[in-house]
Amino acid sequence: MIKTSGIVLKTTRYGETSLIVTLLTRDFGKVSAIANNARTNRSRMLAGLQLFAYSEIVMYKAKSKNGLYHLDEMNVLHGFDGIRTDLDKTAYASYFSEATLGAVAEDSPDEELLTLLLNSLFAIEKELCSFEKIKTVFEWRMAAELGYAPDLERCGACGTNDKIFGLSLGEGTVFCDDCQGSHQGVAKLSSVMLKIIGYIIGAEGKKIFSFDTNEKTVSYLSRVSEAYLSAQLDREFKTLSYLKKVTALGDINNANKD
Repeated sequence: MIKTSGIVLKTTRYGETSLIVTLLTRDFGKVSAIANNARTNRSRMLAGLQLFAYSEIVMYKAKSKNGLYHLDEMNVLHGFDGIRTDLDKTAYASYFSEATLGAVAEDSPDEELLTLLLNSLFAIEKELCSFEKIKTVFEWRMAAELGYAPDLERCGACGTNDKIFGLSLGEGTVFCDDCQGSHQGVAKLSSVMLKIIGYIIGAEGKKIFSFDTNEKTVSYLSRVSEAYLSAQLDREFKTLSYLKKVTALGDINNANKD
C-alpha cells in the first residue's frame, strides 16, 4: 500500500462501473489509477473522485498488464465544492488542470506545481482577487516552475538593461527598443509589467497574488502569459478556448443588465 496526497485532474469511464482517475500527487507526480465500482452509489470514494478534490490517498500497484495504480482509500482534505457549482470558476479550474496535465510527466513528483495548482484553485474558490489576475499568475509561475522563466534582466541581442521594450514569446528573452524590430512575436511590456512578472516568478507561496495594479494591466498581462505558456510548451489548450467563451458570455450578460 502506498500513501500520498493528491488532486483529481481528470476522470475517464472504465468498464461498466469503474473510473480511470488521473491525479497529481505530492510524492509520485502525475499518476493514473483505477477506482473500481466508482460509478455506483455504494462507492465510499465518491467525494474524493470529484474533479479538483484534494485528498489523502491510499493506493497500490497491481501486477497487471496496464500497470495502473488501484485506489483503495480517499480521505478528502479539501473538496473545492465552491468551484464545481459555478460556471466561471469551473472554466478557470479546468484550464489550470489541463495545463498541469500537459506539463507534468508520469511518475515525476513536482511539489511546487502541486502547491501552485492548489493555491490557484483556492484563490478561485474564495475569490481572493480577480480571476484574470489568478490566471496570469498561474501561467507565469507555471512557466517558471517548468524551467521556462523569461530572462527579464537584459536585452537578448545587445545585452543592455536600458529601455527594455518587450518579450519574445518563443525565445523567452526581452529586447530593447533598438533591437526588437528584427525579432518576431515580441509582446510589448512596460517597466511596471516587467516588475510584476519578476515578482510573480520570485514570490513565495500564496504571496504570488499580493501585488497591486489596475485591471487593464492585468488583462494585458493575461493575454501575454497565455501566449507565452502556449509557445513555450508548444501546445494549445481546449479548455482555454472554452474559458474564453464562458467569460465572453458573462460579459454579454453583464452588459445586458446595465
